[in-house]
Amino acid sequence: MRFKTKDIGDEGLDVSLAVTQAWLAGECPDVDVRPAARGLALVGRLESSGDAFLLRGALEGAILTPCGRCLEPAEVPLDVPIAVSYVEADDKDDDDPFAGADEDDGDVLSFRDGVIDLAGELRDEILLAIPISPLCRPDCIGMCPVCGGNRNLIPCDCEERQKMATSKLAALKNLKV
Repeated sequence: MRFKTKDIGDEGLDVSLAVTQAWLAGECPDVDVRPAARGLALVGRLESSGDAFLLRGALEGAILTPCGRCLEPAEVPLDVPIAVSYVEADDKDDDDPFAGADEDDGDVLSFRDGVIDLAGELRDEILLAIPISPLCRPDCIGMCPVCGGNRNLIPCDCEERQKMATSKLAALKNLKV
């Protein structure tokens, strides 16, 4: 996911990067996410723009992540537009990834030694695209809080039985009239 600026040239360079499970595991080790069957890719173009380089494209495809209710795989479609500028970093700004950019510049990142690395931007866009509570389907019922079973697969009345057993009036059912 690294490109040499000398290879970009005046006419630009087409970028088509497939996001693999191995790359996602390395870049996002604490997030349970993987590409869906239809895949995930960054498709775009790197162009020279004066002293900077501009990446324009889109992150297209889908990812699989656990459903927020039942933990089954939930497919999240992605079509995220990406536009970011890369500027050469000064030697004095070795620790600052936003070197050479003003705070109001928006998506401006730095690169060094004539090599632009798209991995950080790609990782950030994927992480931002993951919903807080993805759903495997809109009508997902979720897991039973008592037995832990997936209520989408097996009907469960554990919660209702537990409420009845612990009710203040539950002792009355044992009285004989």
